[in-house]
Amino acid sequence: MLINILFIIALTFPVATASTAFGSINNEQLTINNEQSWGRNLIYALILALGQGLMYYLGGLLGGTFMHLLTKLSKWVVLALCFSIYYRMLINTLKIKKGENLYFVQNKKQIILLSIALGVNTFIAGLMTEFYEPFQNITPYILIGVSFVWSLIEMIVPFSKMKLTFNSLLNLIFAFVILAVGFVGIL
Repeated sequence: MLINILFIIALTFPVATASTAFGSINNEQLTINNEQSWGRNLIYALILALGQGLMYYLGGLLGGTFMHLLTKLSKWVVLALCFSIYYRMLINTLKIKKGENLYFVQNKKQIILLSIALGVNTFIAGLMTEFYEPFQNITPYILIGVSFVWSLIEMIVPFSKMKLTFNSLLNLIFAFVILAVGFVGIL
């Protein structure tokens, strides 16, 4: 149960790093002004969270069409998919530290595209629902809830270089959590 909870928390962390998208940036001072409308920011956070649940569900639908063919390799499939999520998060760790993954949302189209981009990891996790689904049928709803909470936390914490470093460290730790889930799957 604990490994499932950690998996969900780790899987949804990229939403937290993207929640800086709701402010306006001053590139010279590397500061973000979050004095935008809180109502607008909450709607954007909800869209990002819904994207996580939807992408997981879509991954489950796609995985359900062919994963049954890989039943004999199920443990290795889980490890391979967890490794792919781990690798993506590891690459993002370097981008977070350098500030290269700072997103800025100025219209509805951008928030939807950001939601899809952030949902790639949950889509990959959804592919393995045939072999590993942390909380059965309610996993997409839990993903939405945890993603929304991550967004709220990150919107409240003021932006700084220290926040980038801390987010980078958390992303690295969560990448290892995802990989650990893959290794636990083979045991």
